Amino acid sequence: MDRFRILPARLAPAAVICLGALATTSPLAAQATPFNDSLLGRVRAMAAATVGERPQSVHVMKIVESAGPLRNYVEGADSTRVASCFPVFQIRWRDRWIVVDAGLDSAAITEYYGAARSRITYHQDRYDRLQLALRDADKVVLTHEHLDHAVGVERGPYFRTVAAKTLLTAEQLQTLLAPPARVDVPLPRESAAAFPVLTYDLLYPLAPGVVLIKAPGHTAGSQYVYVQLASGKEILILADLAWQHEGLETGRQRPEPTSRSLAEDRDQLQPQLEWARKIWQGGDVAIVLSHDSRLLDSLVTSGVLMNDFDLRLP
Repeated sequence: MDRFRILPARLAPAAVICLGALATTSPLAAQATPFNDSLLGRVRAMAAATVGERPQSVHVMKIVESAGPLRNYVEGADSTRVASCFPVFQIRWRDRWIVVDAGLDSAAITEYYGAARSRITYHQDRYDRLQLALRDADKVVLTHEHLDHAVGVERGPYFRTVAAKTLLTAEQLQTLLAPPARVDVPLPRESAAAFPVLTYDLLYPLAPGVVLIKAPGHTAGSQYVYVQLASGKEILILADLAWQHEGLETGRQRPEPTSRSLAEDRDQLQPQLEWARKIWQGGDVAIVLSHDSRLLDSLVTSGVLMNDFDLRLP
């Protein structure tokens, strides 16, 4: 039985106090990896058991676009230049939506990338559109805590409205309050109480047809998002498990120096990568990797993902 609960926003600071105990007693740390041959079946069963209308579509919108040598993204790869991006996702029902990830604003681009800013394309109009999507969303979740996924809920023109519907996991909140790496933007402690805090062991039924999968490794609060559409199509958003599909195909992680700079746990990541590799090879579930622009484009072309957000309200 998977245990989960959502703490009200006013209890968020109390959740932070308990995180030390959670980190040492987590079922994921105390047992063999849950990323085994039975996990996908459990995820599907949970998605099917949640009563209600299934989502109609999953949409993608690229906030940042760039390119770089494949060896920057996959250990042991060559220097072939590949397209990369920072996207956000919308799980769309007929009358509502959930936003997955929150992008980053132009201030974060300037602060983090500095002189390299000239080598990337930042779409301010899309970020502004994202803020409207966050404001009007039914729920918001983050795949993990890094700035290109979290800044949009940490600050912005609709902060209080957005924070109230953003389900940060306890691990995500801890990271944002005390960032272990430069790629995390600190969340002011006075802002923490604005967020409801979600705690769960391994799986959480976010909505009919939508299941969160706890996946620490890339960050302490990493999670994946499984979506079962009304059409029967299955989509698995694996975020930053691999930065390019070549990593998934070969079972290779990011270069070790990159992992160290990100404070990753490579021992936790490898079983997840092998699990995802089997699903990729099976072909029944569409795999989404957040930063692989080529893969996202192919999923849009094939109709698995829809390009741009649909912000129409009933």
